[in-house]
Amino acid sequence: MDIEILDEEEKLQEEEQLDPTDKFLNNLSSTLFIKRDYDMKEFNYEWVDKLEDTIPYIDNILRNPKRFIINDEEIVKVELAKRVTVESVIHLSQHTNLIQKIEDNGDVKPSKILNINREESMDTYENRFIFTLINNTRQFFENRTNATTGNSYCLDKNIMRYEAITKVDADDLKISIDLSDISKIVKETGGERNHMSLKDRLYKIKVQLDGFTGTELWQTLNRLHVPPVRSPIRKTNVILKNPNFRKAEELWNYIQSFESKDKKEKDKRDYYDRGILKNEYDQAFLMSFIANKNLINSSQDASETVIINQMMKRLIDNLLDSSEELDEDKIAYLFSKQLKTIKEKNEKRSNSILKTIDRCFDKELNNYNDIIRMLGKEA
Repeated sequence: MDIEILDEEEKLQEEEQLDPTDKFLNNLSSTLFIKRDYDMKEFNYEWVDKLEDTIPYIDNILRNPKRFIINDEEIVKVELAKRVTVESVIHLSQHTNLIQKIEDNGDVKPSKILNINREESMDTYENRFIFTLINNTRQFFENRTNATTGNSYCLDKNIMRYEAITKVDADDLKISIDLSDISKIVKETGGERNHMSLKDRLYKIKVQLDGFTGTELWQTLNRLHVPPVRSPIRKTNVILKNPNFRKAEELWNYIQSFESKDKKEKDKRDYYDRGILKNEYDQAFLMSFIANKNLINSSQDASETVIINQMMKRLIDNLLDSSEELDEDKIAYLFSKQLKTIKEKNEKRSNSILKTIDRCFDKELNNYNDIIRMLGKEA
């Protein structure tokens, strides 16, 4: 029991011999709670450039669509035949059973004859490829415009609460700080090109794509309910060699393999900081204690010197703790550099204030002179 009492007395003696700063830090208990909500979106409009660059080539194809001739052959009664062609005569010579009678003068009278109806058709693979591409592009355009509605933005919201208690001799110290830091940056939509805003560019693309659905090729294939083309695209001669179709295939591949380049980040969490930020708040609490203590216990002139000395001591201690490479020369260099920067800034601000005062003085002097002149004229 006597040994325990001696140990307590030794601890008290050691405590009394400690510097107030050390007592403050030894007894300090603090927490820093942070509630973070970070949300960032930045849209990329490369896809708009791609559509604008390719639409003229698709328009060229639709203005001159590819066609092929369909021969519809059927055997009909001779009186129903619309026209007799070379193919009809050849067919009759090969099918004599269709001859009804041969006149004495050699004229042949058939009972039935081959009738050929020739029709143009747009139902080619290349046209179905363009038809499918238009439909896919319209869907792609709608999906991207919905996904990129609004401006790009960055919302950074941090709510912090710092609480700390400590004891220095008979002084019980307590602090509580609530800080709400909200930063919201809304960026302009961007996406301008050729002196056109993004809104105007999107509107123009929509009008062009909607216009494609009114063309002969699209309307014809839509009525026929042709099946859509699937990847991979067949390398026909037209698609390989025609520059308009080559550009159309580039757009097809771009849409098929599209990956959004929009940037999106979210960070939403609540936590207790136990690192550098909390340590900085602890140091700020200590600085406030030193300043207040010296202001209360000393005269104003003396307190300023004591406060500066105490704060400089803490500042140098923190610098030395933060890096082992810092020495006296480096600290002196950093201090000198910052001091020069602050002096230049203050001098610049003072000069600006003086210039403003001079302008105001000159203005008032001119007004005064004008009044004197007016009074002289009236006299």
